[in-house]
Amino acid sequence: MATWAAKNLPARLDVAATSKLLGLAENDIQILMAVGKLTPLGDPAPNAPKWFAAVKMIRLAADQDWLHKATKELSKYWRNKRERRQTPESTARLWGVHPIV
Repeated sequence: MATWAAKNLPARLDVAATSKLLGLAENDIQILMAVGKLTPLGDPAPNAPKWFAAVKMIRLAADQDWLHKATKELSKYWRNKRERRQTPESTARLWGVHPIV
């Protein structure tokens, strides 16, 4: 609670403030929500603004184990995304060549 008061944070944080507090990029928040590592307040629609409880985000920022797991999830997401881009089929489509089957 002292950290919350010292930072003069509101009770609810938007995605930008949450990412800054956790030391993440804004688009990382969506990835962590998709894998269940972060849960927004309420039950927002997919296209609605997302809000997070400041006290919970402060606790997560201080939890080394959670940060480790979240970082591993983000690394896994970006590694998989790179691998999907570098498949022979996607390279063939890029150059307009049909892959050999």
